[in-house]
This record gives sequence, structure tokens and C-alpha cells, in this order.
Amino acid sequence: MITLEKLSHWLTMPRENEHLDFKEAKKQFDFTKLLSYCVAFANERGGHFVLGVSDHLPRKVVGTEAFPNTGDIKSKILDKLKIRVEIYELNHPDGRVLVFEIPSRPVAHPMELNGTYYMRSGEQLVPMPANQLRRIFSEGVSWEDVVAENYTIDDLDHNEIMRAVSDGIFVKRIPPSAAKDSIENILTKFNLLVDQKPKRAAVALFAKHINSEFMQCWLKMARFRGTEKSSNFIDNQQIHCNIFQMLDEADNFFRKHLPISSHLVDNQFQRVDRLPVPSKALREALVNAVCHRDYQDQSGYISIAIFDDHIEIWNNGTLPNQLTLQDLKKKHISILRNKLIAKIFYLREFIETWGNGIQTMMDSCKAQGTPVPQFSERTHGICVSFKFAEPIGATAIKKDIALSIRQREIIDLLKDENLNSVQITEKLKNTAAVRTVQVDLLELEKLGLIKRQGKARAMSWILAK
Repeated sequence: MITLEKLSHWLTMPRENEHLDFKEAKKQFDFTKLLSYCVAFANERGGHFVLGVSDHLPRKVVGTEAFPNTGDIKSKILDKLKIRVEIYELNHPDGRVLVFEIPSRPVAHPMELNGTYYMRSGEQLVPMPANQLRRIFSEGVSWEDVVAENYTIDDLDHNEIMRAVSDGIFVKRIPPSAAKDSIENILTKFNLLVDQKPKRAAVALFAKHINSEFMQCWLKMARFRGTEKSSNFIDNQQIHCNIFQMLDEADNFFRKHLPISSHLVDNQFQRVDRLPVPSKALREALVNAVCHRDYQDQSGYISIAIFDDHIEIWNNGTLPNQLTLQDLKKKHISILRNKLIAKIFYLREFIETWGNGIQTMMDSCKAQGTPVPQFSERTHGICVSFKFAEPIGATAIKKDIALSIRQREIIDLLKDENLNSVQITEKLKNTAAVRTVQVDLLELEKLGLIKRQGKARAMSWILAK
């Protein structure tokens, strides 16, 4: 049921999304265009199309005279598209508002209008790309359950398979007798073989090498200067590998670019290393990404982006129709997109209990005193964002640090690129001799704000973490 209270909430939202769109339509709105929007919304799990509200910020009700006979329009939409769209007519003090509540399309059946499968891209309606259409048509068939024709058992990493067995035995989720099984028997028990040929899930989990058929087994990692992606890279890596190698590479990247502090823990004599975001929370986010992402899309990937004030972990693949972003932060059912892959993670205890990963992320962040993760839908994928309690890198420089104007200018220059002392001197607005600049550089180095890279004449200065 759509009410004026619900409309008021929508008006305060900072932006439209895949499931909500506003149009003024003060006098009229083209019926064919309305059908196109209904198709686009249905193809993207449904949503609300609102007439009589300005489509720019700040939003306000302007009223609409379009479609005076809502019952007739509802019947025409049903006749043309074969879906039942609810229409709510709201009498707002500033004018009449129409809300079209559009359901999601059926599973494995994308919707079309006159031969075009529409989707929304920003404020535009565009034809759905071929890879997304293929993904929808194949929804009835699990990608991971199909045989990988160009792979054999010998193409899999047998050592990693045995490590999975050992982990499972250690946590008592696999019987000890499995340690004596052959690789073929182990994969058969994991349901990863068909007639001695590995399934796609087996390749994604254990392949020694990734070929062109599995380009979606792709990890992108970047450390950005500053707090936005518009800033330059400090580091940028792209790797095609199996899932367990991805987890190792991600862990190495975190430890390379995140500061590590040591803390005493009750009942322990040794100090414990700690990252700005709990390792357990980062691991859970990565496990969620590899288990719930959409492998059907060969252009898909997992990305890790580290900024001065937060980390983003993104995977392609939207939420199942049964879940919303609001559901994620409360107790919810676990809906597995990749059951075979998730099962191996469960057997190794990378997944402790089904449907508890997000709660584990939130609990571990609260225990460390860092902000809880935030979830959003971006470019047909899910993004988990971890905010740091305190910034790192150049952003961590606080105003109470006694830096001169010239030293702060040096820091700003190094945010954009790595420079040697002569180059820094040439770029400074507050001009100074090279020797004076070198003294500034040494002081900044002592403060841990910058560090050297390279040797002798190739040496340059870069920002510290």
C-alpha cells in the first residue's frame, strides 16, 4: 500500500535508484513510454514509477493530469504486458500523484516491448545488453552446475583440494576417512564431477590456471590516493585466478596497504596485530562476494578499493528478488546463488553458519570500535563499504600537527604523483632552495607522513600509508 507518508519519505531521498523513478508529467504522459518503463522496472526486479513529482532535486509535488481513468490504464497494461501493475492515486495538498507499482518479471523470462528488452541506465531507457539477457534466460540453470568441457581433473590444484579436505576434517565437517580418498572420489563426494569431468564450480574453486572461458574469475584491487576514485592510484592490480587464490591475494593486498597496530588482549602476553577494519569482517565480506556473485556474466569481477577513509568491496550480481538492502542488516534467510561453491566454503568453515556472515561483519566491527559496514547496490552489483575510525595516508594529517605551509603544500603535491626533491622544489608555490626543501622532506619523513621509493638518482618521495 502506497500512502502519502511513503511518498514524503521518497521525496527526501538523495537520489533515484533502480527501483524508483519520478516524472513531472503535469499534463500528460505517453502510454507507450509508460509501457517501456514498466518493462524496464520489471526486468530489474520491480519498482515504483511516480508521476506528478519533479525529477530533480529538491523534489516537490507538482501534480499530474495524466491518465485520469486509472482502471482503464491498469487493464490496458495487463492486456499489453501480461503483468498486473497496481496504480495508486494520491491526493497530495500540492496536487494529484500517480504511483505505478510494478512487479518483478518471472524467473528466466525477461520482458520486452515490441521486440526490445528495456532496462534503465541512469535516467535513460536502453536495450538490455546481450550478456544480461543470457543471464536471465539461464536463470533456471545454475552456472556452477554445468560441466567445464575444456578442463580435466589434472587441471585442478590437487594440493588445494586436499587442504580443503584437511580443513573440513579439522572442524569435523568432513569424516576423517576422506583423507585417504582419491581426488576423483573427493570431487565426486563434493558433487563437483560429472562422468569424471569437473563442473564449473570445481574450476572456479581449484583451477591451476584460468582460461578465456572463465574470465569472470577476476579480482581487481586498487589503493587510491585520497577519499574518491577520481584520485590517482598508489597501487593497481588485476588478477585472474581461482577463488582461494583470490582470498590469499586480497589478504596480501590489505596487509600491504593498511596500517597494522599492535594491541594487548586480556589473558594474553603477546600483542595482537590489528587492521583499521577487523580481519574477520573483511574475510566475511570477501566470502560473501565470491559465494553470492553472478558467475554467469563473463565480464563480471570482484573489486577491492582502499581509500584514505574507507574500503569498498564490490561484486557483480544483484540481490535475489526475495531480499532488499534493508533485510541484510537484520536476521534473514540465506538464499544461495552458488550452492556448490558455498558448500565447499562451509565445509572448510570459511562460512561458520548459513545466513550469519553480515551479522558477523557487524559484530566484529562493533567489538573493535569501528563503524559498521554499509551496503548499497551499484552498477548491477553489491558494494560493502567499511569506514575507518581514523583516516590513513595523507588524509590522516590533522590540523593540530605543526606543519609549515610549505610542508603542507609538499603533502598536497605528493597526493597526485611521486616526485624527487628537485621536482618538488620546482612545483612549490612557496618557493625555497632545494636544500631547504630537503630539510622539510626529512622532517615529514620523521613524522611518518612520507617515505622514500627507489635508490640514488631514481629515488623519489611518496606518501606513507
